[in-house]
Amino acid sequence: MIIVFLLAVIIGGFVWWSIVLYRYFTVPVPTYGGHYIEALVGQPRYINPLLAHSSSTDRSMTQLIFSRLFDYDESGVLQPELVEWFEISDDAKEYTLHLRQNVQWHDDVPFTADDVIYTTGVMQDIAYGAVGVSNEMRLLWQDVRVEKIDEYTIKLVLTEPNSMFVHNLNIGILPKHVWENISPEQFQLSELNQKPIGTGPYEVVNFDINDSGISSYILRANRSYFDGEPYITRLTINFYATRDEAVIAYHDGKASGVVVDKKEHVDLLGSIAKKESIELPHYFAVFFNQTKSVPLAYDEVREALSRATDRRSIIADVFGEDASERYSPFAEGVVGYSGEKQQTGFDREGANVLLEEKGWKKGDDGVRVKDGDRLVIALHISANQPQSYRTAELLKEQWKEIGAELNIQEHEKDDLERNIIQPRDYDAILYAHQMRFEPDLLPLWHSREKNDPGMNYALFADKDMDDALDDFIKTKNQDEQKEYYTKQQEVLQKEVPAIFLFAPRVSFMHSDKIKGVDIRRVNASFDRYTNVHKWFIKEKRIKK
Repeated sequence: MIIVFLLAVIIGGFVWWSIVLYRYFTVPVPTYGGHYIEALVGQPRYINPLLAHSSSTDRSMTQLIFSRLFDYDESGVLQPELVEWFEISDDAKEYTLHLRQNVQWHDDVPFTADDVIYTTGVMQDIAYGAVGVSNEMRLLWQDVRVEKIDEYTIKLVLTEPNSMFVHNLNIGILPKHVWENISPEQFQLSELNQKPIGTGPYEVVNFDINDSGISSYILRANRSYFDGEPYITRLTINFYATRDEAVIAYHDGKASGVVVDKKEHVDLLGSIAKKESIELPHYFAVFFNQTKSVPLAYDEVREALSRATDRRSIIADVFGEDASERYSPFAEGVVGYSGEKQQTGFDREGANVLLEEKGWKKGDDGVRVKDGDRLVIALHISANQPQSYRTAELLKEQWKEIGAELNIQEHEKDDLERNIIQPRDYDAILYAHQMRFEPDLLPLWHSREKNDPGMNYALFADKDMDDALDDFIKTKNQDEQKEYYTKQQEVLQKEVPAIFLFAPRVSFMHSDKIKGVDIRRVNASFDRYTNVHKWFIKEKRIKK
């Protein structure tokens, strides 16, 4: 028995030391294999980068299957993708694109400049606008001359200088050889919109249909992907009608990843999922219409309301940890951010003093009055967003403390956009501005954009701002661009045309078996797939 015991100790010690030494002299690295299942909300209709503009579901699918000329990296910064390198002329009117030469379509046909010319041609042709290709996309490209230099070189010639036009190259490219014989009338009806051929990291194997439509897509790794074969060899995307159903699917073990947008969903999955809290550049703000509201035309009123806004408590109540405070369109992580050019932080006492000094006196009902004008504001919000209503309620409570009365007006989404926003018929609205981490504020704050379909919801008109926006896109000099960014922030800080509130984050919940999800910032939720080919499940050990 003693001999057996000693042999067991010796053998056990040998095994233990072998494992220790093996782990000491080796390191784990990703390897190929595994199956990732995501619960996605919505129904795929057009897995086509030129038709997917109105559906986040379609845009998510195109991100997996198609490649772009340029795409945003893990920090939200634009980088070449199908373009290997590029040049911009000194006058910012000519872009020369040198394409990658090691790219193949999923059917093994080589990618060339002809595919780019075909895709841009579709965007420019008004006939395709009638069948679903975005008119906004067509307007951006209609005056651009596209020249083929050789099989892998393209020149784009603009009519006006635009150093930001490179962001319009964040477009998925279609294969000419499978689309060129499809007429504009058949473009939207083609089965290629359900069985797409791209150059992206994953290719379609099959899809399943049930009574509600397409229930799932099965994808496999593109072994010829130019940026390296994806580690996860199989992806299944299951589709659900609502976010609640998608969250339940993850909770019940039917998915290994899901994006959520409510605090209660995060709380529900928090104990069984790893959370990636990913920053977005889009900000929510209360936009003031000074042409309609007399009190909001006073500088001190807008400044006082900004000081009376406790953004931190709103975020804690509505979003938990999944939003960040905003005091301008620029925040940390946004190119051009200046910490000194932000709106004033929470200062209720200062807000009351400012209004009192400027002659706004509280009446018996607690509402301030000046020259017969009561400090009463109607705030219009979307009834489809519970977070917006709760935010409005908190603003009403906070602004009441300085003698401002806020009346909340709820609208269905279509009613809000058609009857309130388009005619600019509001005192104030709680709404979002979509932007990038490399921002171009011209569509959002230039006086030319005051009227619909412009997005200058504050009807802001300021010559200094217009000049800073116009001059910004005319130069590619980064030092000059930084100066214009600073000027834009100075104007918004001084004039307070809106109260910037918060920027929600994307909460991507996934199994801890899914590794390599290294994403800090995205310009849109579907950009979370930007490094999907580097995600992994399987590992192996190699020598150090």
